[in-house]
Amino acid sequence: MGYREIREVMEASSVLQGSGIKESCVQVRVCKKGQIVSDRWHNERVVGLVAEGSLDVYSIAMDGRELILSSLERGDCFGIINLMTETEIPTVLKCRTDATLLLIPREEVRKAVEKDQELALRYAVLCNRKMQFLIRKIEFLTMYSGRKRLIQFLLSSSGPSGRVDSAGTREDMASMLGISRASLFRELAALQEEGLICQKRGRIQVLNREAMEDRMDR
Repeated sequence: MGYREIREVMEASSVLQGSGIKESCVQVRVCKKGQIVSDRWHNERVVGLVAEGSLDVYSIAMDGRELILSSLERGDCFGIINLMTETEIPTVLKCRTDATLLLIPREEVRKAVEKDQELALRYAVLCNRKMQFLIRKIEFLTMYSGRKRLIQFLLSSSGPSGRVDSAGTREDMASMLGISRASLFRELAALQEEGLICQKRGRIQVLNREAMEDRMDR
């Protein structure tokens, strides 16, 4: 990947666009599907930027279960939450597909943020959004029943047509919800039997939004 392509990817980032970070300090790393990625490269802390492909962000529960927190696509960053602190919060990522990543030394990003007020504001907005997301995720994962988690996910992921826009397999969905795959299939079958959803060719469509919202209040 040449300097021009690197610059195009950086400009596609809502945070790093216009940062002035030199392409010469950026390392390009090609990863395979299923490969584990971190925000360290040769023992150096880095900020990662997705150039191609997609990655899942994981959290490891106390019982060893892997919970998918979010997914990253082209232009998304990882490791950036550790930018201004010496206390490191480990980032655990797994490549959902083959991926090309740009790795930028943390200190280069840090210096750019300190010099550029607009970049600092974009970084603050990103941190704010991450905090809001994690608060909602904690609330979601502490819901009592797996069914309520599933219904909440289906409602929040479906558009006006009722079609659920969710990438990945049923195993990915179970991991995201923090339930077993068997429980997920059981709950999906129950919702379909009640006429609330339809499953066809791996797609899910919400048929009765009001009735599902009513289930959330019970």
